Amino acid sequence: MTGKPPADLVVFSDLHLGEGYHQRLGRFSPMEDFFHDEAFARLIDLLQKRYGDDPSRLALVFNGDSFDFLSVTSVPGADTCRNLGFVVSDTERKFGLNPSPSKSVYKLDTIIAGHRPFFQAVARFIASGHRLEILRGNHDVELFFQDVRTRFLEHLTRFDGGPSPDEAQNRVRFHQWFYLEPGRLYIEHGNQYEASNSIRYPLRPLVPERKWENREPLLDYPLGSMFVRYYYNRIHHLNPYTPKVISFEQYLEFIRRYNLLDLLRVARDHYPFFMAALRPQAPRGSSRPTSRGNAQQEADFTKLENSTEPGDLYRFVNKLKVHPLAASKLALAKGMINPVMKRVLWTGGVAFVVLYAWILIFNVIQDEWLVESVFARAFFLLFFTLVTLVGLLWIGNHLARRLRRQTDVTMETCAQRADQIARHTGVKLVLMGHTHVVDIRKIADGRATYVNSGTWVSVDNPWNRLVPDARRLTFLYVRKDEVQVCRWNDNAVRIDPVPLFNLTDDQAR
Repeated sequence: MTGKPPADLVVFSDLHLGEGYHQRLGRFSPMEDFFHDEAFARLIDLLQKRYGDDPSRLALVFNGDSFDFLSVTSVPGADTCRNLGFVVSDTERKFGLNPSPSKSVYKLDTIIAGHRPFFQAVARFIASGHRLEILRGNHDVELFFQDVRTRFLEHLTRFDGGPSPDEAQNRVRFHQWFYLEPGRLYIEHGNQYEASNSIRYPLRPLVPERKWENREPLLDYPLGSMFVRYYYNRIHHLNPYTPKVISFEQYLEFIRRYNLLDLLRVARDHYPFFMAALRPQAPRGSSRPTSRGNAQQEADFTKLENSTEPGDLYRFVNKLKVHPLAASKLALAKGMINPVMKRVLWTGGVAFVVLYAWILIFNVIQDEWLVESVFARAFFLLFFTLVTLVGLLWIGNHLARRLRRQTDVTMETCAQRADQIARHTGVKLVLMGHTHVVDIRKIADGRATYVNSGTWVSVDNPWNRLVPDARRLTFLYVRKDEVQVCRWNDNAVRIDPVPLFNLTDDQAR
């Protein structure tokens, strides 16, 4: 007799639920990126019906950045603060609450209040007997706090048709780093493989205790999170239609495409706070290594190795992570200045070459011994004008491709790390998110598959010109040892495959 087959999994990543819809105001927060609560609920209801005869055959996985705590910038009034037992500083009123347990609970309350159809569907799903596995990303590190996890379960039990407290406790599991089914699959968000969003101590992502305010612990945000909090959020508030910026490496592309005057004004008002947050004495953290942090992490790894958890795997994936960019002021300066200086040097060099070439051209066409007729001079002038325009266009496109290639670096790094994880664990599937880009390819010499689930939020993707919303509302559908990249077709109320190009024999995006 064979054992029961493993449960099917539906994996979502990068939903980025923020403040959502304000019932009293009758409008969305300008910081919101997720506008698909009802569509998501319809998908969950369809899955619930499909597995109604045996709910244990299906589980949901929220693979990081499901809740966007970074985008919650509203703060409670004085009376609410007194009831909640915390004080709001002037800086917090400008940039949002600091990442402490009590203030993160308030942010979670705000997110759930703004997305009630979404969470009501999840509550019904769990009450019907299904599991929910939740992993942290770089936008919801706050799930590290036990208070936040407890509050999330409490909310689920309060929805009509939701689970009982025991059902919620037994069917919802939080994972500190990754989700593993030995021999079958490995799931991780993927932010550890990008320098700007890598967290130094993911099992304990806290700033040193001496920097805690009001004796409450504070999260040690990576550089990318501080960039979002102290710079990007203000741009998003000014223009809610701004495309999502998911990494610090994309900021140059973002700056290239956005209104320069707005950017300069925001930089003047906000950028000093961003830089101040990186000071050693600042209570924001910057993923710097400390002797105490190293000792605590070593103790955590040893404890995991002595338990039923795959402790050796924690050590292995910790060695794979990319060195946090903000851990070194020199690395930070290089990361910020190098792309700018390259662009300045490119622009200056091109301008010098063009100017020098035109000076030579004018000298040539003005020389009557070389160019005698007016017609010939006009012809040469027109010819060199066209050459200059074509050359500048080519250089502009070349620079744009180099900027876009910054995102590809993270995509390739995730795929490379997935290959190493598959070889180390022997799993057949390695699933990630974070990049917001659907990706699927064979790894480990064809013995395993790496897949990125993409995102539900708005993305600027060429596929939209071919098939509208082709790369939105995407998720991964895992059945046995096979995975399919899917999208929710809400108009037709069905699950569709995501269109992909076959680029090579072993890779398609």
